[in-house]
This record gives sequence, structure tokens and C-alpha cells, in this order.
Amino acid sequence: MKHEIDILNKTYDVCLANGRFKEKNTIDLELIKSLKEVAEKGLEFIKQKSSDIKRNSTDWTFVFRDYYESLRGLIEAVLLFDRTEADSHQCKNAYICTKHPEMELDWDFLETIRLKRNAINYRGQLLKYDDWSKLKIQFELHIKILMRELDNRLK
Repeated sequence: MKHEIDILNKTYDVCLANGRFKEKNTIDLELIKSLKEVAEKGLEFIKQKSSDIKRNSTDWTFVFRDYYESLRGLIEAVLLFDRTEADSHQCKNAYICTKHPEMELDWDFLETIRLKRNAINYRGQLLKYDDWSKLKIQFELHIKILMRELDNRLK
């Protein structure tokens, strides 16, 4: 089952109109640092483990999921700097792509991995190495951009 990727500005407008963005009163630096640390430790852990996974194994599913969770945590941390929360992954993605075009995050990539993560979690889809390898470089690029942004803001 293939899902179409929604249009960024329409998605952002729907999230806004439906009250999916919540403004926070303060910037919670401890939470931001904690989210960043969890993402870093998760990536470190999965990178060590992935060297043991055979190419034809469906354990690549869990490498994907751990990368996804790390990326999602970093996006959430950036939103917290903006004193904003969103109650869905799609709205978080729409917010960061709309409000921070300077980061040049790829909306289509973020939506592709969100939909793939949903297929894993809700429809039991499993991934092999070839599925993972098509996404790995984009994951690493997005993570690097978000880490750099967080490091700059935490200074």
C-alpha cells in the first residue's frame, strides 16, 4: 500500500487550523539537552549493533526505527527552542520545514520515513538491508543538520 505525500504548506495550515501546535511558556533547556543525549546514545548503540546484522535479515527494521526515533527526538528538541509542541509527527515535520527553511530539511524524506515507520508499527512491515540503505545517507544528513542546529542554540 503506497501513500501519497501531502503538500507541505497544506499540511502546516491544517495542523495550525486544527490547533495541533501548542505554545509553551518557557524554553525547557534540560529537556532539550536530554532529548539530544537520548538521540546521540541511541544512534551510538544502533551503529554498534548494526555491524552484526546480516544483509538479508529483517533486523534492519529496528535500525530504521532507532534512527527514526533519534531524528524525531532532535526535531522535537528544535521545536522546544521555539517554545512549540505539536501533537503528531507529521505536524512536527511540517512545523520545522515551514518555520526553519534555512535548515533545508527535506519534507518528502521526512514524510516518507514517517509513513514507513507507521507501516512498521501499525501494519507489521519489515525492512531488509536494501530498504535501509536507500534511506541511511538522508537520515545521517538530517541528523547532522539538527545536531548542528541544537549545538549552536545550546551555546
